[in-house]
Amino acid sequence: MKKGNYVDEKIIRLQGFYQNSISSYDLLTDGPSIRGKRVQFVPFPLFDGKVNALIPENFIEMPEKIAKVRYISSYRPPILLTSPGYDENFGFHLLSRDDIGEYETLKELIHQMQDAVRFHAPETVFYDKGKVCPGGAEGRWFEYKNFTLDEETYNLQFLVDLNMYLLAGTFNCRMRFYDEWKEPVIKSLEYIEIVGRRESTNDSR
Repeated sequence: MKKGNYVDEKIIRLQGFYQNSISSYDLLTDGPSIRGKRVQFVPFPLFDGKVNALIPENFIEMPEKIAKVRYISSYRPPILLTSPGYDENFGFHLLSRDDIGEYETLKELIHQMQDAVRFHAPETVFYDKGKVCPGGAEGRWFEYKNFTLDEETYNLQFLVDLNMYLLAGTFNCRMRFYDEWKEPVIKSLEYIEIVGRRESTNDSR
């Protein structure tokens, strides 16, 4: 059996476990063990303090020279946060209603995002999807695997409706570590909150 097929089957078997365990997991007090180290998630202001999110405390803003290599598209997220070794990354866009245009539901937008990923990378393997409710707001996410020349990458994309704004984000890491990151990353989405009302969007923190 190919290693990739084994990983895919493992992900499918673990989906039920994640759905059952996330609801009782307190990220503020239960710093998870990831890659052999305790990782503490802490509040992190985004977009000049308009939004707060929980981010691992050792993450830093991705250096521009690294961002240009990792994200070739000019439409890369305006906020990119990364681990010290650049192996794990969060990216964020803050979009106004005018940026998005008309849509009926977040579910519809998530489908559009999945279609865009599928169009640009037909070899992508999609896995689970789900909902989060940060502070009573609505959020949705989906996960997938894509490929580089020598490695597989785990990706989790998400949308959170913040009334005036829509927060669009992504997390990625090496596929071999996805099972350590998935639960705390999804749980971190429950703590996203809007704290400011400024008009500008897509600016850095």
